[in-house]
Amino acid sequence: MAMQGQRFNIDLDSDEESSHVQPPRSTQATGLNLGLLGDIKERVSAPDAKPPSPPRNKSSETGFPAHKIRTGPSRFKRKRETYALNQDQLKHDQVDKSNGNRFHGDELETGEGFGGRDESIDQENKQRLAQMSEEEIEEARRELMSGLSPSLIEKLLKKANIDDDQRESSSQRFEETPQVPMAPVKKVNFEDSDPSLQPVKEKQGSSSTFDPDDPPLHPPSDLRPATSQEPLPTIPDIHFPQPPRPPDLNPSDPDFLSALHSNYFPSLPADPSTLAWMTPIDPKTEAESAYAPSQLSLTPSALRFDFRGHLLPPRLSSQIPISKGLHHHGHAPSSAGYTVPELAHLARSTYPAQRCIAYQTLGRILYRLGRGDFGQEGDDLCEGLWQLMDEGKVLENLVMAAGKGEGGNRTVWVTATDAVWLWRKGGGRKWQGR
Repeated sequence: MAMQGQRFNIDLDSDEESSHVQPPRSTQATGLNLGLLGDIKERVSAPDAKPPSPPRNKSSETGFPAHKIRTGPSRFKRKRETYALNQDQLKHDQVDKSNGNRFHGDELETGEGFGGRDESIDQENKQRLAQMSEEEIEEARRELMSGLSPSLIEKLLKKANIDDDQRESSSQRFEETPQVPMAPVKKVNFEDSDPSLQPVKEKQGSSSTFDPDDPPLHPPSDLRPATSQEPLPTIPDIHFPQPPRPPDLNPSDPDFLSALHSNYFPSLPADPSTLAWMTPIDPKTEAESAYAPSQLSLTPSALRFDFRGHLLPPRLSSQIPISKGLHHHGHAPSSAGYTVPELAHLARSTYPAQRCIAYQTLGRILYRLGRGDFGQEGDDLCEGLWQLMDEGKVLENLVMAAGKGEGGNRTVWVTATDAVWLWRKGGGRKWQGR
């Protein structure tokens, strides 16, 4: 939508005339000139006018402006002087205030202190006493004595700075005045039942402190000096009841376990099976064991291995000492070593150390079994050992432990990983066949 306007002409030939030109009312109404901008006028400069010159700094030897010399004290110094004057005035006002509280009236002008004021009061009292008659003085004294307690009057008389004659006369007059009767003090005396203790009590009452080196009040009857040569009195024997002592036991006795239970644990139930591992090995039982050297044939489940995965023959197994840590069972007490079913059972133990022993031993057995140390594929011994591995799920447990399927102990995971690596290094026939 276009806005309708009106054309107008402005004469710019003369500045004076142009100043009187008013725009039409229609122009003001349409908002073309709102009075925000005035008319532009160009003035003619004088012919002798010169352009202004730029400011110049005073020249110096260093090229920097010269230092301005101060004619008066600095502002910081003036502030310090004003602060010092204010502090002095404040101290002077405080001294005047304290002096005004201390001295009053003529004392401020004369400069007298408390001593001068006391002397003036004393002189005034003496003048007043000189003007009073004897009857008036006696009446005032009686009035004063009747209003105060005798103890307070006595203290005031002791503190008074008067002559000895005046002190004696005042004490005589004080005795003549009637005193207020005081309540009698009740006293109770206890008679000592033992007269021998009286000197000791008097001695204790004379001293206010207790001396630990003083002799006791009631010395014991058997007290004697240290230098005495008399024999010491005999102390009667004190008897304490003691339980009966059990007899000494012989560990090599065949009835050692039964004697141990009857003498030391008679109240507990007896279970011979739990103590069977402590009984000496019977030669007949050892000859009939499953891993005795006299056996002509052995099953794969009865074969025993050491911690390095070597097969232990029955004769060698019976000669290994107990300190090697391979005697752990009761089926063949004299035979050392672990069977494959025992290791598979030990691999499921809740104790991490036992699982580590089982994983390490099984990994070495699998390495030798895959390499052919126990026979080739198809032999009875080799196939029997692989069947025991499958029945005990040895490979599944090893792979699960190596994959952190159990979780928790890091040593178990490392040992299982090492066992799986040994099994694959030896061949891993059963794993490849699946």
